[in-house]
Order: sequence, then structure tokens, then C-alpha cells
Amino acid sequence: MATEIRLHFEGDSKLIPGFRTFFGEFHHSGTHLTLVPCGANGVDKFMDGLKEHPNAVNILLIDSEGSYTPSLLREVRQHDHWDAGAGAQVTDAQINFMVQLMESWFLADRQALRAYDGQSFLENCLPGNQLVEQVPKDDVLNGLAITTASSSKGKYHKTRHAPDLLARIDPSKVRDAAPNCARLFDYLQNFVSHLTTLKEASNDLNTQRPARGYYRGWGADCFLFPGL
Repeated sequence: MATEIRLHFEGDSKLIPGFRTFFGEFHHSGTHLTLVPCGANGVDKFMDGLKEHPNAVNILLIDSEGSYTPSLLREVRQHDHWDAGAGAQVTDAQINFMVQLMESWFLADRQALRAYDGQSFLENCLPGNQLVEQVPKDDVLNGLAITTASSSKGKYHKTRHAPDLLARIDPSKVRDAAPNCARLFDYLQNFVSHLTTLKEASNDLNTQRPARGYYRGWGADCFLFPGL
């Protein structure tokens, strides 16, 4: 029974503490969340993860670099480094995007940005659209650069500032503003719920009591969560 989630994310290892906090709710209920930095080689590293950890639930999280369309899923599967064998059982739910890039999530919690940069933060210079996935990538980055230009922490820089900001933004606000982030959280929450049900069922069987909910959706759940 799989109890490990391996989240392969675009970016370097300096982002691990920030992502660990952002996805903090999944470090419980007997679930182990392993964060795997992939640099710019997300698909390549994801394939390695599928081969090396076949009993884990492997998830890919990369920047979309533009607006989300269903064709992005097809493009990932057509990537030069996609292995048809290793990826044969990968569901669309395991392929996830930060739309249009990781920094888009920061715009969803302006209170956290303001608290981080203090009085020098020029909030009015950020893009006004609260639906952050609709804000073009260049507008996101330019907005962050302008609003932090006078900050004592320096103008926004991914390596220097993103780990702290990831740890500060409110995941619930990001989910409300970014549907693809909500999609990922829903998948992870369903996995944790499913794992809890399996454990309860196992305990019921061990004590020779009827298994509660053990058979409901069994085939579909096994397909959604490889390794279970």
C-alpha cells in the first residue's frame, strides 16, 4: 500500500522548505510527502521517479509558461523525455501546472507580500486581476520587480525570495485564486482520505469486523492512485 507522495517540482532544492510549508497539511495521517527538485528538467526527473519509485504516488508540478489549456497535458506526454512505458499508467491528475508560473501563486496573497516587504511594498503596481492564472507571465514578474524595487530585501529574485514567500502565502487563498492549484490539492486530499479508508478497512479486517467503505470505488481508486 503506497503511503509516499513524491512531488517532482520545477526549481532547485532551495525551494524545498517553502514547498514543505505550503503543502504542510499532507505531512500527517501516515502520509510521507517527498519533495523532489527537478531544476528545468521536470519531465525527465518525473520519469526517473516513476521507474525508481513505482510504489509511490508520483506527481509532476511545473510552470505552464502561459495560459492553461488541456493541450498542455498532451504536450507533456509528447515531451522528448516522456517514457511511454514508465508513463503508461500516469493519469492526468498526476500532471500539474503552476499557471502561469510559480510566482503567480504569490499574487493570490497580497497580505503576505505586504507583510514580507513592509512599508516599501508598492501594492498598487501589481496586476489587478484577482484570478491569478489569467495574468500573463511577464506581467507577474514585472509587477513583483516594480513593487519590491525599494524593498530593504531587494528587488524580487527567485532564489533569494521565493523560498520565504512560499512559506508565507496562505494555501487556501492560492486555491481560491488558482484553479490548477486547487486541482492539485483536491488530488492530494483525496489520496490522504483514500489511504485513511484503507487503513480503517485493514483494521476492521484484522479484528474480523465488516470493512467500512472498503469496496466502494475500489477499481477507480486503484487507477487514480497507482501503487495502492
